[in-house]
Amino acid sequence: MNGMSAFLSGATVGLAITVPVGPMSVLCIQRALSFGAAAGFATGLGAATVLAVYTACAVMGPGSAMLPALDGCEAFVSAVSACLLLWFSARILSRSVSLAGAVAEGRGVLSSYGSAVACALLNPLTPVLLAAVLPAVAAPEPAAASTMIAGVFAASVTWWMLVSGGVAALRSRVSVALLNLINKASGLALGALGLMMAVQTYGLRF
Repeated sequence: MNGMSAFLSGATVGLAITVPVGPMSVLCIQRALSFGAAAGFATGLGAATVLAVYTACAVMGPGSAMLPALDGCEAFVSAVSACLLLWFSARILSRSVSLAGAVAEGRGVLSSYGSAVACALLNPLTPVLLAAVLPAVAAPEPAAASTMIAGVFAASVTWWMLVSGGVAALRSRVSVALLNLINKASGLALGALGLMMAVQTYGLRF
């Protein structure tokens, strides 16, 4: 596999991992509702960056070498991820949505990207989904590996752009009361995901 076929295969992998609703989707939607399109997209861009890094590790070889070293850390990573999701949930539930979009967007872009990178790195679902999806596509030739990674990144970024833009457009059409209700629901969803991860961590340890 080379050239365009590698890019399209990467795009397929990127969409297969990015589209299903998970912690990053909820976080992106919540931030687009609360702070506007830029903060939502920055959150998605952070997730796409981590996905591209994981794909590079898997396609170019370092990933298989790292697996034995990471095997004993699975419970620790899940525990940290659960704490991070619960922290995000608590912050969301303690805040009200403001429609002062320009101020909120400008303030939240860099912090949205950085915290999304941290959350995606600690989300064990990403490498698990990647390991499940990658065998379904042909392995790229060494020269085309970077093209496949670019396809994964481009598809993921495009999806997050559509989601954040669509949610931000909805934000301007509904009342503040409804936005706050959706915001609280997003916070509760993240909290539930955090609790589920904490339960899984308990199962890993005991």
